Amino acid sequence: MRLKWKLALPALLLAAVAAGVVLNGQRIQEAILDAEVRDRTDNSLTNADGSIRVILCGTGTPQVNAPRGQACTLVAAGGQLFLFDAGENAMRNIEDNHVPLPALNRVFITHWHSDHFNGLGALINHTWINGRKTPFEVYGPRGVEQVVKGLAMAYAEDVEFRHLHALPAISTELAYAQAHVVEMADDAESMRVFEQDGVTIDAFRVDHRPVDPAFGYVLRYNGKKVFISGDTRVTERYFGALQDADLVVHEAINGHLIRMGAAALQRTGQTAAAAQAVRVLDYHADTLGLARLAEKAKVRHLVLTHLIPSPTNFVSRQLFLRGMQERFSGELTLGEDAMEIRL
Repeated sequence: MRLKWKLALPALLLAAVAAGVVLNGQRIQEAILDAEVRDRTDNSLTNADGSIRVILCGTGTPQVNAPRGQACTLVAAGGQLFLFDAGENAMRNIEDNHVPLPALNRVFITHWHSDHFNGLGALINHTWINGRKTPFEVYGPRGVEQVVKGLAMAYAEDVEFRHLHALPAISTELAYAQAHVVEMADDAESMRVFEQDGVTIDAFRVDHRPVDPAFGYVLRYNGKKVFISGDTRVTERYFGALQDADLVVHEAINGHLIRMGAAALQRTGQTAAAAQAVRVLDYHADTLGLARLAEKAKVRHLVLTHLIPSPTNFVSRQLFLRGMQERFSGELTLGEDAMEIRL
């Protein structure tokens, strides 16, 4: 019997060690999973603390192989969230910034180029699935009603299936958006489109012809002014929107780099691509002209977004900004997805 116990003891010890390893492994696994699913929602974004927080949730363009999300800027002010444009990947980038999705119920579209609203359907749908209890409002130039109606038609089957399976207690009415047309008189250059709890938003005409109308938006709160440009060539038409702004989030194209790239495309036989590259120059904001206009308007902080061409490393970032600091004396920032600026 003693011999049997002696023989059995190593096996029992091994079994005990193995059990401990399994137990510890399970605990480690559970700890990893618990950390993975931890609620990281930044509910402070909806605090009315007097500050303005701006999150760049998309600083890119439809450019081939661009690594950035398409046009999207989130502003938190007065306990509310305001989204300006919703390009592709807007929803994913918003989630990555831990924005409280149920509180996101309002977007202002600058114009109807696809990279400024590719992500709108997913945004409306996903905030509904994740607990939004208020109507989702879409403000934009004429055509907004058509877009909202089209998205409702496209998502109707999805909404019905989700309602039946997982969301029976949630109204399907909230799964669809409400359209608000921003329509100015022919002789007007700006108009108030929102005012609530100390926050005002004014639409300003910008020059993105042949896209017309195209708007930028000025948000004011607690004595601070933020301008989101949308797409525009540099022009004094919207000088009032820029003037004395604390923060300007402005599209930017580096004409010198575009012309160099177009020449390379031409040399390698890509004639059509070369012509397309040059064509975009005439209705986007050249970096040097923008720097001069921002200086004249006494902009305090200029943040560049909708970057053409998309800089991907230290060298290309420096090349993109070249010449701007000689023309603009305020703070200058090259935008990146997920970047946050506080005022």
